[in-house]
Amino acid sequence: MPASGYLRMSMNVRTVYLGLGTNLSDRHVWLDQGLAALEEALVTRKSIQAMSISPRYETEAWGMAEGTPAFLNMVIGVDTDMPLVALLRVLLDIEREHGRVREANTEGYLNRTLDMDILCTSEGETWSTDDLAVPHPRMTSRRFVLQPLADLAPDLEVGGQTVRMALDACPAVPVVVPVATPS
Repeated sequence: MPASGYLRMSMNVRTVYLGLGTNLSDRHVWLDQGLAALEEALVTRKSIQAMSISPRYETEAWGMAEGTPAFLNMVIGVDTDMPLVALLRVLLDIEREHGRVREANTEGYLNRTLDMDILCTSEGETWSTDDLAVPHPRMTSRRFVLQPLADLAPDLEVGGQTVRMALDACPAVPVVVPVATPS
């Protein structure tokens, strides 16, 4: 490949931060399978240079019926040149392949096998369509997103403040508890 082609590709690489969550059956297995499927999809497309992974956190299922299983959440940072819309399609395909059902007319939150959301990018990209909003419009008010994101990128600016500042200002409830990843 000519050097100019390599440099052009490298200039488009940035870190895209993704939120992953699940609250059904063996939650660690769902997250592990989602990570493996994402890595495979990006390697196949030659659209990944590195991936960083936060610790996992458990949060009660707020906004849902009492007795709903708690969520397990994490954030990953993917160094990729893939356009956000193309990455969204990959994430939605992975969710579907892992049993996620999205119902457009449903109000409120639903149980999910695997949820994968684009949160933000290291370059401060913005995107707004019916299908995708970047940065994620509710991320700075959700401790279950901010805590694992702060583990990866505390000084990342989102919405005019750093992730650490947003986490410090975020309500403490629902509580986010670190959970060990099974070996």
